[in-house]
Amino acid sequence: MQRKRKQLLRRRDLLTRFMVDLGIHYLEILGLDKAMDFLRKHQVPDSVISRVLRFPEYRRRY
Repeated sequence: MQRKRKQLLRRRDLLTRFMVDLGIHYLEILGLDKAMDFLRKHQVPDSVISRVLRFPEYRRRY
């Protein structure tokens, strides 16, 4: 059952997933403002940007 649940939480849009991963690296290296700008330029939804950059405990794990 847990295995199924983990698969459902994975982001299916691979391009967005890749951009979010890069945005997290930008956050660690360049800071919050640069990471937010990068993700917005790549049309990542604001709700996702807020969750992954401001609330790391709510990031998806895969």
